[in-house]
Amino acid sequence: MQARLHPELQPGKAKAVRWYTEPWVWLVIAGPAIVIVAGFYTAYLAYQGADKVVAQDYYKQGLMVNTNIMRDANARDRNMSADMSFDRTSGRIAIDVKSDVALPDSLQLSIAESSPRSAVNEIVRRGTLVQTDAGSYQLTYLPPSVQMAEANLLWHVKIEASDWRLTGDWSDPLHARLQIKAIN
Repeated sequence: MQARLHPELQPGKAKAVRWYTEPWVWLVIAGPAIVIVAGFYTAYLAYQGADKVVAQDYYKQGLMVNTNIMRDANARDRNMSADMSFDRTSGRIAIDVKSDVALPDSLQLSIAESSPRSAVNEIVRRGTLVQTDAGSYQLTYLPPSVQMAEANLLWHVKIEASDWRLTGDWSDPLHARLQIKAIN
């Protein structure tokens, strides 16, 4: 009498298994596929949020470091300070200054603006100051970014003469005042 083998153990008929039905194949493929997708996503994020890391005039700025330190010290010795506010409707910047010297005829604004759809752009503008009262000045200036409601504004303000300077960062000029004091 011949022993009967279990049907699965009988030679001759092998069950055909497709590669895509095996879970181990998908586990092996999933790792590299996830890395490729993550690489494309990282490239997209890098392209969308690229920052300007180095200023265009970095060499000139480096040469001015010692001069700027002396000018900041002169402003500190004179107890200089300024209080600024921006009127969006008229485009006027009001400046109240505590100083023993008159302000120069111009004010420099470095405006860094960003929006959800663009990278950071930096615009440097100079405007003419008009003295309205003792220690009070006005600057009429309406930058294009004020028109964009979704813009995140950061204005870097410099009030400077040849022997002193006041600088400050104005993070929300449309809604907040800026108080500049001489750097310690």
